[in-house]
Amino acid sequence: MNDKLRMVLKKRYEADIEDAKYKIKCYSEHELVIPEHPDITAEVDKLLMKMAEAEDKLAVMSLHYGDNVADNLKHKIL
Repeated sequence: MNDKLRMVLKKRYEADIEDAKYKIKCYSEHELVIPEHPDITAEVDKLLMKMAEAEDKLAVMSLHYGDNVADNLKHKIL
């Protein structure tokens, strides 16, 4: 994976995480209720899932396509 693609994906996943954190903060601080989604618990659960998926993708990308090829090989061998 080239550096540009890795950087773009990393920023995408980090943005997904920040977006979800912001929405959870808004729900909890302002007690927002979305007319189409009255179940705030379910909405927060979806946002947490989105964060978990983005974090998993970051971890996999780092493990298999990180900056240092030698470190990546070491992790694969272990």
